[in-house]
Amino acid sequence: MEEMHHGLRKSIEKFVTLKDEEWEEIRFAWKSFSFHKNEPVTSMGEVEKYFYYIDNGLLRGYFEKNGQEYNMGFSYNGEFSGVYDSLIFQKPSDWNVEALEDTVGLKLHHNQLVELQERFPVIKEWLFKFNQQVMFGLGIFIRSLLADSAEEKFERLMTQSPHIIQIVPQKHLASYLGMTPETFSRMRKKWAT
Repeated sequence: MEEMHHGLRKSIEKFVTLKDEEWEEIRFAWKSFSFHKNEPVTSMGEVEKYFYYIDNGLLRGYFEKNGQEYNMGFSYNGEFSGVYDSLIFQKPSDWNVEALEDTVGLKLHHNQLVELQERFPVIKEWLFKFNQQVMFGLGIFIRSLLADSAEEKFERLMTQSPHIIQIVPQKHLASYLGMTPETFSRMRKKWAT
């Protein structure tokens, strides 16, 4: 558990610096969690109650339409996850989060997140900077979805996150990039040569 808290602190401190006395209080609000492979974390229609820090494992965000799944993103070691808009606004989620493999980490309840922001200005600053990163990444993702060719999308993924191909199943990466598994396989073979 101490290692998980250490990883959480490192992830938070990518954005802000925590004083030891702040950290000692903040860390106790985070509780451990574990999900088994293919276990739902949050389902469409539920209100997200937790903000998750993944110590080890893999979660995916996705929605379904006309019987087809569309992957929106993946979170793994050292990252945060959950249905963030549902968490912040406490409204029902319009997408799902599930574990793609056994996943463990720490979770922070919405009420405690609100309380920590009120008590510690550094947490408010952290969330502000975290939100900036999320919005920046979302802008890049939307632009790529709308304007990039399949090859450009694949090349961006392999340039920015080459390790992801070892973690996430090919069918989910293909969906995330908005292409068929066959197109993804062709791109992967071409990239390897």
